[in-house]
Amino acid sequence: FQSFSQVDASTTRRYGGTGLGLVISQRLTELMGGRITVTSEVAAGSEFRFTIRGVAADAPRTTHRDLSGVQPSLSGKRVLVVDDNATNRRILGAHLDAWGMQSQATGSPTEALGWIHAGERYDLGILDMHMPEMDGVTLAHAIREHAGDKTLPLILFTSLGRREARAESEGFAAYLNKPIKPSQLFDALVSVLPDQPVLVPQRGVTKSELDPDMASRHPLRILLAEDNVVNQKLALRLLQQMGYRADLAANGLEAIEAIERQPYDVVLMDVQMPELDGFEASRAITRRWLVGDRPRIVAMTANAMQGDRELCLAAGMDDYVSKPIRVEELIAALAQSPRRVAVVRQPGEHSKPDDRAGTIVAEEAPIVDPAALERLRATMGAEFLREMTATFLDDTRELIGTMRRALGERDVDSCRRAAHSLKSNAASFGAMTLATLAGELETRAKSGTLDGAGPHVERLAAESARVERALGEGVA
Repeated sequence: FQSFSQVDASTTRRYGGTGLGLVISQRLTELMGGRITVTSEVAAGSEFRFTIRGVAADAPRTTHRDLSGVQPSLSGKRVLVVDDNATNRRILGAHLDAWGMQSQATGSPTEALGWIHAGERYDLGILDMHMPEMDGVTLAHAIREHAGDKTLPLILFTSLGRREARAESEGFAAYLNKPIKPSQLFDALVSVLPDQPVLVPQRGVTKSELDPDMASRHPLRILLAEDNVVNQKLALRLLQQMGYRADLAANGLEAIEAIERQPYDVVLMDVQMPELDGFEASRAITRRWLVGDRPRIVAMTANAMQGDRELCLAAGMDDYVSKPIRVEELIAALAQSPRRVAVVRQPGEHSKPDDRAGTIVAEEAPIVDPAALERLRATMGAEFLREMTATFLDDTRELIGTMRRALGERDVDSCRRAAHSLKSNAASFGAMTLATLAGELETRAKSGTLDGAGPHVERLAAESARVERALGEGVA
């Protein structure tokens, strides 16, 4: 239980430290009126025990929340909604109106600022992160510059992770990830509105958060790249409780070899590993495989410091979770990892930007997730769902037309915005393959080039036709 400084602090270190965590644990137990002890046997292992003083408490009772109809804690509150995506605005508006709130929505940040400057008053604002006129962060600054709105609670609506969107550092009261989930929207609203009679308990890591049916609804082939045995067991156990089985790699070299042998949908990549660390392994993977041919890479690191996410993204990683692993972060990372379609290639054959031919050997994800449609139907009603579906399909056709025009005009930014909107819309309706294709096109456009994007847009158009047929059957 003495402080320990690592001799080898590199990200590829062979031996991990064993002292600092014990010192912290000892001081925490002593502060809580207890003590910690250890018994250890060479080549057998160690056993730690601790005691603390505390008052016995009853376990909180879990109650089912009825989110249908007017909610007294929200009724009458005025909400400003700013999102350039018409589908998102209508879904948000449907939830807010059903709960008795008064929403005023626009796709133009400039129009929203005009309303505020004209004296319109709101109890809170929901701002989309990515909009063509100005992003959500810039709009938030402009709103707060107005003398009367310095305390207006603002919620950031984004398809990015919390860290990348800078929700906390920019002063947002809460954040919402796309696609919209009614329970998360409700929790965000009651938590940021002042003087509310409803107490929203802080979400903790509880057994109820682990959905044992998640793997059956959202099947994924997972590779866990982690050298720490304890972390391996923890991650594998969490995945098992969600119905997943994962392959294991003890370092970056083993991870690359595993991806060479078989396709994976997602790699949970530790940053600090021997032989080859997570950064170098990710760079090697992104060099060798195109976005559509490689798994989604989710970084796992205990260095939850400002700028770490940027380092991970710069190395080619797609997402970021901190350690110790939080259940809600892991679930969110997996939910955003689409099921890929595996393509059989001949030995020595490499993927090319226009090369998408091959034999499908992996089970495809459903064209439209029935559970997503049921959630929308239960929340909004069958008639509104039919209306929303028609709007979504009209928007999809328009967005694909925008992509085609952008290709002809070499307009990278218009193509990126259209792909981003389609990705968000498709995810809201559970059309995850369509959302994945749109996300891949968005990533290509973000790289600054549309070379080879023509076939991708046509695949996207073909998938949208499949989605339209599936929605015709599922919503009728």
